[in-house]
Amino acid sequence: MEREDKIKEQFDRAAGAYSTSPIFAKGHDLKLMVEAAKPAADMTVLDVGCAAGHTAFAFAPHVREVIGVDISQGMLAEASQQADARNITNVNFQEAIASSLPFADQQFDIVTCRYVAHHFPSLMPAMTEMCRVLKAGGQFLLVDIISPEEPELAAFINQVELLRDPSHSRDWMISEWQAAGEEIGMPLNAIAQWDLPIDFADWTARQQTPPDAITQLETLLDSASPAVQSAFSIVKKPQRSFHLWSVLLQGTK
Repeated sequence: MEREDKIKEQFDRAAGAYSTSPIFAKGHDLKLMVEAAKPAADMTVLDVGCAAGHTAFAFAPHVREVIGVDISQGMLAEASQQADARNITNVNFQEAIASSLPFADQQFDIVTCRYVAHHFPSLMPAMTEMCRVLKAGGQFLLVDIISPEEPELAAFINQVELLRDPSHSRDWMISEWQAAGEEIGMPLNAIAQWDLPIDFADWTARQQTPPDAITQLETLLDSASPAVQSAFSIVKKPQRSFHLWSVLLQGTK
């Protein structure tokens, strides 16, 4: 199965769970993104990897229009249903891939991308496209899980992520994001960082992780080195939990 098809299948199945997950629906980072972007009533926003629409809904009251794109038809259907249920009329959702956006150069005032870039197989194709469709002086806001700069910690958390979700590519380091931003001429600043608490049972259920992979994850977490356990605040059974590292990056074209 092609990678894109694998991602579609994975998230078509999980659309309902992502719609109601507190991490995605109520994360404090939604407010941080809106505050950082300083949206105005005449602006248009593009949300890349819109999933169930939460970022689009956060920006909708402040701008003229939000367009959300995703490759998962299940996610797009869930987002449209949620928009109707909330009577939000200035959001539209359509299928598109981040590395080939069907929009004109400099079409949007703000481009957002929240908790999806760890599925990008590389940063430059998507970053180039998101910068292309952004107006000069426009704002780019990125929220995602990141890898620590230390190789041991980065290797561990990406192994964990991939076991839980085969469509995972990489939790990119802040340094990798900033290198990509420099290359396309849109420097990125980390304006907020935080630990994201993860309840293991909810985290695996949301992605419908198979039982054998859950067993491997439990073993991996239980046998982690002291440095890894400390870095990710790993708590073992009976109530397993840990922390992921998250960041809000902002760039101005």
